[in-house]
Amino acid sequence: MAFVRVQGLHRNRTVMPDSDKVKTSICCLCNGGCGLKVHISPEGTIKAIYGDPDNPYNKGKICPKPIEIIENLRGPERVQYPMMKVNGEFVRISWEEAIDTIAKKYKEFSDNFGTGSVIGITSKIGGSFSKFALKIFGEIAGFANYGTGPICFSSEEKVRKEMFGKAAASAPLHDVIYSKLVLNVGNNCAQTKAGQFHWLQEGQKHGAKIITIDTRYTETAQLSDQFIQVNPGTDAALGMALLHLVIKHKHYDEAFVRDQVNGFAELAQAVEDFTAEKAAAITGVPEKVIEELAYELGTKKPAIMWPGRGIVMVNNGEQALMAFESLFAILGNVGKPGAGVVSHINGYGQPADLIKPEHVVKPSFKLPADKVIEGMETGQIKMIYIAGNPCANWPESARMKKALGKLDFVVSHTLTLDDSACLAHIVIPATHWLEEAGMQPGIHRVMQWRDKAVEPYGESKPAAEVFKLLAAKMGLPTEYFADTPEEAWDMERRHIAGISAITVAKMQEKPGGVHYPYPEGGEESHRLYSKGFNTPSKKVELLRGKGSVLHYKDPLQSPGNEGLSIEDYPYFISSVKVAAHYHTQCQYSRLAREFEKPYVEVHPQTALKLGVKDGEAIRIETPTGAISLPAKLTYSVPQNHFFTQPYFSKRYNSDSINTLLPSVLDQPGGNFPHKNVLCRAYSEGGCKK
Repeated sequence: MAFVRVQGLHRNRTVMPDSDKVKTSICCLCNGGCGLKVHISPEGTIKAIYGDPDNPYNKGKICPKPIEIIENLRGPERVQYPMMKVNGEFVRISWEEAIDTIAKKYKEFSDNFGTGSVIGITSKIGGSFSKFALKIFGEIAGFANYGTGPICFSSEEKVRKEMFGKAAASAPLHDVIYSKLVLNVGNNCAQTKAGQFHWLQEGQKHGAKIITIDTRYTETAQLSDQFIQVNPGTDAALGMALLHLVIKHKHYDEAFVRDQVNGFAELAQAVEDFTAEKAAAITGVPEKVIEELAYELGTKKPAIMWPGRGIVMVNNGEQALMAFESLFAILGNVGKPGAGVVSHINGYGQPADLIKPEHVVKPSFKLPADKVIEGMETGQIKMIYIAGNPCANWPESARMKKALGKLDFVVSHTLTLDDSACLAHIVIPATHWLEEAGMQPGIHRVMQWRDKAVEPYGESKPAAEVFKLLAAKMGLPTEYFADTPEEAWDMERRHIAGISAITVAKMQEKPGGVHYPYPEGGEESHRLYSKGFNTPSKKVELLRGKGSVLHYKDPLQSPGNEGLSIEDYPYFISSVKVAAHYHTQCQYSRLAREFEKPYVEVHPQTALKLGVKDGEAIRIETPTGAISLPAKLTYSVPQNHFFTQPYFSKRYNSDSINTLLPSVLDQPGGNFPHKNVLCRAYSEGGCKK
C-alpha cells in the first residue's frame, strides 16, 4: 500500500555521446528552465534527450517530460499539414487556403458581432517568438485572449501584483542556500519542478530547515525536515493564525513594517481573534504545532516561501495567498539574499510604446473566464482560436466539448489531433518549442536563450508566423511583427526597460543565462525589491489598494461548493499534477503511459466505507459530471478526499477530472478551482446511475 506516487526525477542511464550532433537547449514545459542536451540523429531527428550537466540550475537533472518529447515530435499523433473538416472528415488543404479562410471568418464575425465575438484560448502558444507575436496581434486586432492564467495562476498574480507591484517571483530558487527556513505551501515540487527539486536539498546542506504544508504526504513532504498536514481548503485559517501569533509576540520586523508597509493596523485587526486554538479546530493542525511554526518563522530569518498550485488553484485561494504573503512581508522576508517568494510566475514586463495609438483596437467585450462556455452557448462568442486543449484542461470539460462542437468556427493550432482539435473546422500544425528558437525565463529569475534543435515537422509553422500572415490577410499593420526569433527578442527588449540590456549574445555567453531585471546601463538583478516596491506608494500594500481586508471562508461555502449539501456530496475531489503527465500532450507518449495510468488516490478507511478494494473502480460524481477510475489505496491522503491527475483524456478514452470541476472563479482572485470540490462516490458495481 503506497504512501507516495512514482518519483518525478528520471535518470537516463545511457552515456551521453561526445559528439557535434549534441545540441544544448532549454526545457520550456513548466518554467523550471532546465538545461537539456539534445542528441540529433544523422537524419536530423531527435535520438535522445539528457539533462545538461553544465547548466548551473538543474545540473543534469530532468523529469520524464523532456524525454517523452522524442516520441511526440515524430509520433503518429502529430499533425503534419493544414486540414479542413468537410462532411465530418478532415481533408488536407494548403496554408494559403487555411489562412484565407481563417482571416475571412475572423473579419466576418468581428464586423458583424464585434471584436469580442472572436476569442483565443492559448494555454500553449509556443516560445517567446510566438508569445510576442500574440501580444502584437491582440492589440491590433482586438483579440480577447485567455491564456493559462485562470487555469494556473490568476489568483497568485492578482494578490502579489497588488501587494508588491509585480506578480513575478521576488526571489530566485537558488537563494535557498542563504535561507534559514524554506516554507513550501501546497507545493509538491518533487513532481512539479522535479529537475529543480535538488535545490531544496542544497538548502538543507547549507542549514535551511525545509517545512512543507500540504493536504497529502507527498514526495516533497517525505524529504522535508517537517511535514504539516492541513485539512483541505483551510490554508487561509492557518496563515491567519500565524499572522496573529507573529503580531502578538512581536516577531515581525518592526522597522520594516514602520517604513515599508501600509495597512499593518488593519491586518492586525483582521487576525486579532484568529488564535491557534481557533485555527487548530479548522485546519486539523495541533495548536502546539501552529505556535511552534509561528515562533520558527519569527526567529529563523531570512526565509523563503514557495507556494504551489495547492494554495493557488483552489476556491478560496486569494485569501490563503494574501495571508501567507502578508506574513512573509511583515517578517521582512523580502528584497534580501535568502528571503522572498519563489514562483513559476516570471513576468518581466510588457512592451511600452510599441504599437501606435491609431493601430490599437480594444475588444468590444471580454467575458470573465467562467462565462466563456456560456458565451459560446448563447452565441456571444462566434469563433475561437485554440492553441492548447481546453476540452481537457478547462473546467466542465464535457460541457466545453459540447459547446465547441456547436460553435460557428473553431481553429486549432496544435501539435496533435487532441480532444479540442477533433472538434475544429480548421486544424493547422504548430511547431514544437524544440523547433523554434527563443528566450525562456525560469524559476531562478534568469533568461536563457534556446536555439532551434531540429527543423519543423511537416508543414508546421510557429504562431508568430501565423499571426503575421493573418494580420496581412486582414489588412492590419504588419510592421510590428519580426521575421525571426532573434529580431523579435531584440524588438521586445528595446520596449521593456527592465530587460533592455539582455541581448541574445549575453544570454548565450554563459551557461544558465542572465538574471533580470537588467536595464541598459545597469547590472543584473538576482532578486526584486532591494530598493523599494513597484506600488504607487513604493511600499508593501497589505490592503492591496482596494481596502480588501483578510478574512477566512470555509471551503464548504466557497465558489463551486455554494448551494451543495454535505449530505448529498459528502466527499472532496482534487486534481494533482504528476511529472509524467504535466500537460495534456504528455498522454500521447508511450513512456508517459508506462509511468502512470489513470487512478484515484483514496485513503483505506474511505475505501472500506465505499466497499472498494485496491484497483477496483470508483465512480465520482459532481453536479457537472462523472468519471470512473481505479482506486489506489494510500495513507498519504486524508480521509473522505479523492485525488487524481488532471490530464488523462482522449488517449485513454476517458473524460479528464476537469469535467467534474465547476466553471466558477475564486472570488475575487480569478482562478478556476481545481481542488476541494464537493463530490459523491460509489463503488462502480454499486453506483447510482
